[in-house]
Amino acid sequence: MALKQVSFAKEKVVREFLVPDYYKNFQCKGGKCRDSCCVEWKVTIPMEQYFLLHGLKCKTSVKEKIDRAFRPLLNPTKERYAEIVHNYDGDCPLHKKDGYCLLHETCGEEVLPWVCRYYPRGPRIDLANEASCANSCERTLELLFENVNKLSFERKNLTFLMSKPKEDIPEDRKFLYIKIRDNMFSLLTNRDNPLHLRIIHLGKYLLTMRENSQINLDEIDFSFDLPECDINENHQILWSLLDLFNSKYRRLDEQLAQARSNYLVHDVVEIYNQNKKHLDETIKDNEIFFEKMLINDLFFKQFPFQNNFSVYDQYLALCGTYILLRYLTLNLMVDKNSIDYYIDILAKSFTVISHSEFDKLISSFMKRLEITDLANLSKILQM
Repeated sequence: MALKQVSFAKEKVVREFLVPDYYKNFQCKGGKCRDSCCVEWKVTIPMEQYFLLHGLKCKTSVKEKIDRAFRPLLNPTKERYAEIVHNYDGDCPLHKKDGYCLLHETCGEEVLPWVCRYYPRGPRIDLANEASCANSCERTLELLFENVNKLSFERKNLTFLMSKPKEDIPEDRKFLYIKIRDNMFSLLTNRDNPLHLRIIHLGKYLLTMRENSQINLDEIDFSFDLPECDINENHQILWSLLDLFNSKYRRLDEQLAQARSNYLVHDVVEIYNQNKKHLDETIKDNEIFFEKMLINDLFFKQFPFQNNFSVYDQYLALCGTYILLRYLTLNLMVDKNSIDYYIDILAKSFTVISHSEFDKLISSFMKRLEITDLANLSKILQM
């Protein structure tokens, strides 16, 4: 179930898109953003946009900054031709102190690199006409967490500059994607069960779909005996998993090091129970927030139809993502009481999860540690 995703803009696309309910309310926070996407992010632009920017006619003082803000990559392609050159503190040289963009202010939105123009929005027109916002943006999570209602979807007329798929997708594959997506969200929003059990039910569904892609949810036996959760054993497995991430992603390294420090000289079970109690008291609806956040991420990725990535490997990546985020929020919220800090932990983590090869990496790590079958997954998902 792997298909090429939409990449670089070519022409104007005006269509009716399926969007999450928060989409209509999204607006960039600009200078009010606590962790700006203009800082530290490795942003690349295609060749045509690089030469467009270097050919702009504007004030000399602005033109000099634009010319210095982008440089060709060492091994460029037409699609990844140049990158933003950050200044000494990791900021984009066109990022003003008030939080807004000098290029946008001076030359208008139409000349912005597409990634800057649309982020965190992600439109897709291959399997279905869909658009949503990435969890790596703090404003996306703020909108998701404004209420405890199940995430719903609506249709909205939108316009994007984007490339059309190079090949037509068969109608039966499009139908299968929509069926799987709807069934997945039905399972994950069934609040009669704890979220970790819903994730196991999703795994059962995807395994069953391997054998019979036409099966309906009411035809599947979702009974499952949850094994007892051994906190000490789970913690050892989790640390082995996280050890594999050492130095892979700097943003994750910082958070993982801080989270681990809680356990260096303390009893694991005692600290875990204290941290869980504190999180449940501080962020009372944290399980609902996780549900909405995971569904938004799956919709953004068009799960489980990601590129060159088997369905079950994508499922392992989902489990790994849940485990990692659960661990980080339990431990980094230990002395915090703010929903903003909670959102910052998650958004910062998703800058890696949503915009790198994280999914493939964590699924391979889980296979290396033999955390692959539903029985073993169910143990660690209960953390």
